[in-house]
Amino acid sequence: MFKPCRTSALCATAMLGMLAGCAATPDKTARPVAMNAAQPAIELLGFPGCPNTPAMRANLKAALTAVGKGWTFKDTNQEQLPEGDIRRGYPTPTVLVNGGDLYGLPVPTAPSMGCRMYAGGVPGAEEIADRLKVVAKQ
Repeated sequence: MFKPCRTSALCATAMLGMLAGCAATPDKTARPVAMNAAQPAIELLGFPGCPNTPAMRANLKAALTAVGKGWTFKDTNQEQLPEGDIRRGYPTPTVLVNGGDLYGLPVPTAPSMGCRMYAGGVPGAEEIADRLKVVAKQ
């Protein structure tokens, strides 16, 4: 049975205590709300004999740091992919974001490896970061 408080100060103190207890009770099922976009699937395709793969790897790392969302990438050696894997058909180095080429190359029709030449050389970190931001919004 509900008993009324004797004084308004006592009621206010009791009510604040109850509310504070509710606020302090952790919700074990709650998850933190992400403040930025979810991590896209980012993959660098290359192989040890490709002279541009190390530069692309370094620029991609720098770009991800510049984006500042804690994103990471998978570093894939194309030579270790199964023979029929279509990712072997992308020229290297290639950055895939959510399965598509960061620079718009269509999906290859055959898994035949080759070298990729970028106009002006391997893209710099700033250019990669700008493209990642655009692609991640899509």
